[in-house]
Amino acid sequence: MENQANRADQGKIIEIASANLRNLISRLGLTPEKLAERVHVDSSEVIDYCEGKTMPSASFLLALKDKFEISIDDFISRTDTPEEIYLEILKNHDSITAGSENYRALYESEDPEEIRRLCGTYFVYYLDTENYKGKDINPADVALNYGILTIREAVTVTGKLDFDCIAFLGRKDRKMVRELKEKFDSKPYARDLIAYLMEEDYGKYIYYGRVSASKDHYYISMAHEREDRLSIILHRPNTRKPEYIGGIGTVNSVSRGRQHMPTVQFMGLSRYSLNLSEEDIHHAMLLNYPNYHAGPEADEMIRTFKNLYMNDENTGFMFTDTQRELLIQSNLERIIKESLTRNLMRYAKVSEVDDDDWYHIIKYYGIEKHSKGKK
Repeated sequence: MENQANRADQGKIIEIASANLRNLISRLGLTPEKLAERVHVDSSEVIDYCEGKTMPSASFLLALKDKFEISIDDFISRTDTPEEIYLEILKNHDSITAGSENYRALYESEDPEEIRRLCGTYFVYYLDTENYKGKDINPADVALNYGILTIREAVTVTGKLDFDCIAFLGRKDRKMVRELKEKFDSKPYARDLIAYLMEEDYGKYIYYGRVSASKDHYYISMAHEREDRLSIILHRPNTRKPEYIGGIGTVNSVSRGRQHMPTVQFMGLSRYSLNLSEEDIHHAMLLNYPNYHAGPEADEMIRTFKNLYMNDENTGFMFTDTQRELLIQSNLERIIKESLTRNLMRYAKVSEVDDDDWYHIIKYYGIEKHSKGKK
């Protein structure tokens, strides 16, 4: 009896591991043969694991853990997602906190039809944080980065509807990105698209992940193997239009270059290529910052100038020109620093007005949108 129970347990583990392996291969856009190459095992071994013929070896599971950062315990013990497990716990407990209610509402109210509006391919515009290096501003051709993002409907191995995304980010060549969008549109399957990008040696520019939604926002979470994770948050427009054409939001990621640091900035998505100059796009990416009123600071600077330059033997004539220059510079730097400290996080917000302005840029300057309208 004990041997039968052990065989049953082993059979369950094989079934779960097989489902999770097929799901992993699908989400990576690979084939069993390509995965075998990535983890340096024979392809027949991976195929057997996918078909549930045998238990994955310890060395194979460790290779998956090292390459894709999976949890071995989860990989062989469950196929449901963390949010599904959490919701199941909530159903079995009467005492639910307000935070738990909010968490449950987030996932139970997620409308597939609403996320389906996002499906399609977008041009991506954002600022290159790597190239600032302490400068106040860079010209638009240096400051702007371009990319492509595609969002597609998918079904997991457990039959759950999901929405996956693949992005190609971090390029300066605007023309090249426009041409690449045609390739994205011509390859409806993630596996074929990723295979093409890898063949073209674009692996270091590829991100992949999934899309979700709450009542007011869209969330796009993606990863670039081990080097980066990014999270894009966009306003969810209150509209019945069947197609989302784009928006502007925030993106939190890790900067590239010599120093890898957490960064937050603005990112614009557009279903259509924008018929605008780099300077105009750059200006739009800076958003409409709040009006700044410098009344108190102006009064303080006037008092400083009076004290330094009034014809008074007790004030102005006590300082040399160099001393006056240093005092004015020091005072001005302090005022600017205090202002930035007070307003920094206010500048990092994307209002509905900002998002609406970006929508109208797409509406009036989207090349493909206007060409479709003329047909």
